[in-house]
Amino acid sequence: MKMFFVLVVTTSLFIKSYTQELFKVISVNGEILAQKANLKLQSGINIPSDEKFLFIVPNSRAALINPKLGRVILTEQNSNNAFSKAAFAPPISTTSTRGISKSLFEETGVSYSFNNHSILVIVNSINQLKTMFSNELIIIDQLELKLNIPTYPINQNQYFFIRYLYKGEEINKKLKYKNDTLIINKKDLYTVDGQPIPNPDVNEMKLYYYEIMDENVKLSQISSFNLIFIDSEVLKKECSIILETLHNQPKQQKIQEIYDYVCSYYAPIDYDYLKVWLSNHFDLK
Repeated sequence: MKMFFVLVVTTSLFIKSYTQELFKVISVNGEILAQKANLKLQSGINIPSDEKFLFIVPNSRAALINPKLGRVILTEQNSNNAFSKAAFAPPISTTSTRGISKSLFEETGVSYSFNNHSILVIVNSINQLKTMFSNELIIIDQLELKLNIPTYPINQNQYFFIRYLYKGEEINKKLKYKNDTLIINKKDLYTVDGQPIPNPDVNEMKLYYYEIMDENVKLSQISSFNLIFIDSEVLKKECSIILETLHNQPKQQKIQEIYDYVCSYYAPIDYDYLKVWLSNHFDLK
């Protein structure tokens, strides 16, 4: 009976300890209230795993992290069991066993470097260009695209533009360029009649190459893709929270954990692209 009592007490203490694990909020989309604490979730605060949540704005979500248990994406659908073991990303302690994610563009040989506050991508073939602008393309603030493709010169009569639909209206945005380098940023792309689009709801974009030849014009569609911009300052804050949580982990595990977070919370990002950004802002190589 005494042993049984000790076992019950020990088990109860274990459950109590587990249910009160603290998770640090990495980021929040929308508005979520921690009901017990009567506190709205925001980046950087700690939330116990036995908390109850009220989703004030529909489809809100939050990413949270615990140094022992890993990351979790909190949504309205999983709020009742978001902190159960099955909901976690693989534990941080096993990051090294997940393997190092490869570049999405590894087979095409795209290379990256950091250039004047934005990432420069060097593209050497049409295939590389089509691969980049397919499926989902993530850009952190701004992307510079250096084209070493003789068949696609860039000048006043030969240039690239992106087409998308906004509120049923077809929008064509000529891409800025400097010599042989295209420049893509959110401010230029999401401006209509001189007015910025604050929250663009654009499902698909198309990349075209336009040529004016004497009195004729030629229009070539390169590819279709979805575009996601990430604000660099926001991402730096989110990465800082992850790195603070993982301060005792090796650099490679920190990189992998940030990569996994971006892929799960935003969209799949090219591993080498993210590594260049992290190297510049956090000295993670």
